[in-house]
Amino acid sequence: MRPREAGDIVLVVDDSPDTLRMLTDALEEAGMTVLVALEGAQALAIVGKITPDVILMDAVMPSIDGFETTRRLKRNKTLAHVPVIFMTGLTETQDIVKGLEAGGVDYVTKPIVPDELLARIRVHLANARLANSARAALKAAQPRVWGLPRRGISAPCQCAGMVAEADAPGR
Repeated sequence: MRPREAGDIVLVVDDSPDTLRMLTDALEEAGMTVLVALEGAQALAIVGKITPDVILMDAVMPSIDGFETTRRLKRNKTLAHVPVIFMTGLTETQDIVKGLEAGGVDYVTKPIVPDELLARIRVHLANARLANSARAALKAAQPRVWGLPRRGISAPCQCAGMVAEADAPGR
């Protein structure tokens, strides 16, 4: 196994003790910290206190199902960037589409193959980190971009060119 990034926290949301046990063992063996919720409301309470790096979400649970839980998570600006991977026994195309439309980034059907799930988690964690880095860079550059004198800017491409021009040696 590859060493984990510092702070990999996985929230597993599932009402099956067997699935939770298997996933917790595999994730902890891979060096990740595991948080567990047995239902959607519990997951929402946990993310109110701790922001996980990735969420593994069952679709069918008592009370609030995984689809609605994911929609609620994605409406929260502080959680919208957290990748949600559905893991469920629902295999119909309309269920997969429903999960992705709810905000999931991936959809894995049960029975879960731990090595495959770990590979998917690593991919989504890497993608999320790249997206977060890009957002941070844009946010840091924003004052410089918006502080440029107006010169008939009509497109973002021109604006990017002006930033490059402003950063050129001798300016």
